[in-house]
Amino acid sequence: MLDSFVYKKLAHNDTGAAPGHQGGIVIPRDIARFFPVLPALLPGNATVDTRLTADLFVDGSRVATVQARYQHQTWGGTRMERRLTDNLGPLRNQASKDDILLFAKDLDVDGYIQLHLIRKGTADYARLDGVIGSSRWGLLDPKNPPVSVDDIRQAEDDLRIAIAGVPAVFGPPRAVTETTMMRKARDSVFRNALLDQYDQACAFTGRSFRSPVSPQIIGLDAAHVVPVQFDGSDHPANGILLSKDMHWAFDRGLIGVSPNRTIVVPASVQALQGNGFLRSLNGTRIREAKSAQMMVLEEALDWHRRNVLVP
Repeated sequence: MLDSFVYKKLAHNDTGAAPGHQGGIVIPRDIARFFPVLPALLPGNATVDTRLTADLFVDGSRVATVQARYQHQTWGGTRMERRLTDNLGPLRNQASKDDILLFAKDLDVDGYIQLHLIRKGTADYARLDGVIGSSRWGLLDPKNPPVSVDDIRQAEDDLRIAIAGVPAVFGPPRAVTETTMMRKARDSVFRNALLDQYDQACAFTGRSFRSPVSPQIIGLDAAHVVPVQFDGSDHPANGILLSKDMHWAFDRGLIGVSPNRTIVVPASVQALQGNGFLRSLNGTRIREAKSAQMMVLEEALDWHRRNVLVP
């Protein structure tokens, strides 16, 4: 899931026309907190960095997919600069001062980011410039802000606390006042936990689909068995990893799980033309989470059978 955009109006030194060997794009501190998480800067370390798969777009057209480097560098422990570097020439060489660059990370894919260069003189630039005004950087849509580093860390802490306790299908209702950022962060952390527990494969079919852009782009969803709107918890024991088609079928009651942990496809579903693949899954055992603490609970599967599975 692509996160919301942050933007920067480029300085001359961000473009390919800048002199010197330290080519790259400086990321201001105010928007760096919406970029992918970096390792902690340890005492004595001048730089921490991570590699990112970056899709580069210029005026709406993709020009390259590259391996970029995102780094935080300090000088004497007093000044920190955040910079995106390496292999960005296909975008930077077409950029000029005051062009608008949009950044968005992917909440489902660690290490993936999109960069969209919007050049002066285009209709998109005029539209965005009217929204941005005199600001040099910030959130493109403040009403729908991206997930911050702090949001991700808080969601990870909450999940660790939940896993350390008793597995639970139901939890306290998500606060009405919970921010969009925090909701997205919780969903991202929930999915990452299930990806690990199911070895990145669908619990019903054993399949997964990967993109050549990055091996981290995997076509799998973390399904809440009891949905959040019915007070389903974010504990992995209320979740199951499914391919997108299986997630769609599960949420609509075309497929479920029996008390003996085998797949159930109702006769009314099997009878329909085009449902041969679902029919072939009936009676097969599901793949289980690696940890007994995170195996989907029978209480959750029973709720799904009673409230979602079609007759």
